[in-house]
Amino acid sequence: MALEGATLSILVRHVVLAIILAFAVPTLAQELNYQRAVANYRAVIAGQKKLEQLTPQEQKEVIAMARVMRARSASSDDDSSDCRDARERAKSAASELADYARRLKNCAESGDMSDDCSTEFRRVKNAQYDYESAVADVRSNCN
Repeated sequence: MALEGATLSILVRHVVLAIILAFAVPTLAQELNYQRAVANYRAVIAGQKKLEQLTPQEQKEVIAMARVMRARSASSDDDSSDCRDARERAKSAASELADYARRLKNCAESGDMSDDCSTEFRRVKNAQYDYESAVADVRSNCN
């Protein structure tokens, strides 16, 4: 009996995930409390917890989950070209926002009382708007 393409794709993903768990993150396979790791991972991503607040074991679990999630998203074959483009735009927008934020920080710390940093602030606001829009595109174009 031949497997359909979608079923085979799911099977391949499960095999890849199993290999990642077994080889790339051996401590995860041995020591991971999966539900706790997922809960802590989500809390850290959402900003509800800081990694430093977790026990060393929980930190290992969260880091391992982040690696698995990153590998899983990188190996996802069903990302459309629209999704990939949206992710690239979001990465670029994030980089631009970080750059303008650094410039604003440098302006504020320079001690130049003749510069109110309004140009830098305007650029940060515009870059944040672009980033917010790019993230929304990722949400709407990606699974």
